[in-house]
Amino acid sequence: MENNFANPNFWTYFIGSYAYYLPFVLTTVWAPLALFDLSQSEQKTSYHYLLWSSVILLIPVFGGAIYFISQKTEFSSQFKKVAIGGGLGILLLVWILSIGLHV
Repeated sequence: MENNFANPNFWTYFIGSYAYYLPFVLTTVWAPLALFDLSQSEQKTSYHYLLWSSVILLIPVFGGAIYFISQKTEFSSQFKKVAIGGGLGILLLVWILSIGLHV
């Protein structure tokens, strides 16, 4: 019985590398943007800064996304839809493809 683990092809490596590296890329993009927006906000208390900084930094991929979805930010809604929705959509698609290639 032969499976993809014993005989991987190009697409297995290609999608697998995206499935591995994409969460790191999303974290390195979303976390600094969320922290920058949090630092520019003047209406929050120090408790809010501490809470949101902890959420952004301690929940690796989804912390920045949670911040952008749940808080009013200085970024436009179009930017948030593309950056957060597009990133989460691509991540989900790549994960589904990587699982499909390994089955």
